Amino acid sequence: MRGKVYLVGAGFGGPEHLTLKALRVLEAAEVVLHDRLVHPGVLALAKGEKVFVGKEGYGERTSQEAITERLVALAREGKMVARLKGGDPMVFGRGGEEALALKRAGIPFEVVPGVTSAVGALSALGFPLTFRGLSRSFAVATGHDPRLPLPLADTLVLLMPLHALEGLKERLLERFPPDTPLALLARVGWPGEEVRLGRVRDLPGLGAGLPSPVLLVVGEVVGLYEELR
Repeated sequence: MRGKVYLVGAGFGGPEHLTLKALRVLEAAEVVLHDRLVHPGVLALAKGEKVFVGKEGYGERTSQEAITERLVALAREGKMVARLKGGDPMVFGRGGEEALALKRAGIPFEVVPGVTSAVGALSALGFPLTFRGLSRSFAVATGHDPRLPLPLADTLVLLMPLHALEGLKERLLERFPPDTPLALLARVGWPGEEVRLGRVRDLPGLGAGLPSPVLLVVGEVVGLYEELR
């Protein structure tokens, strides 16, 4: 007998940002494999066995290959498995890799979307990603890989930029004037939430001492947040 794997997005903050479908899956799953970005309040809703599977590069030792192998093995035992990820599993969550591996192994799976921090965290704080006459586009990219080019957009959201702010400043100055508004958003929806406002020229010092995870938002719409808050 084969079980089924659900790739579940936990959202960017606590249980109030969880979808109803995600809640139903968490209550029914026999095993929940979760990462470090899942809020404790969300994890507390899970009824089955909870297994932490940290990712490489953050001081933990569980490789992506080992996580996928475990998902396949549990499903082949007939288990209903929830692979619980912070945000949305298909937005920098490696959900696509896991879905492909499950498909190739013949394991039934379903994706349960979550509210990605790149959109939800900003909206919760009152940051408009778009604004008529000011920002007609936004782009989301990883912030921790200095080799990747920055996308073209009026508003730029970078995930996990904290350890690459020095290099990011140089790359941002190629695209934006030094007085362009920016914001660093730390742990939105978690204890210790913090917002720091500044300009591109203020990097990297603006990020000193901030706790992870962090979002970097760059663009003129950040100035609207200063007016709205």
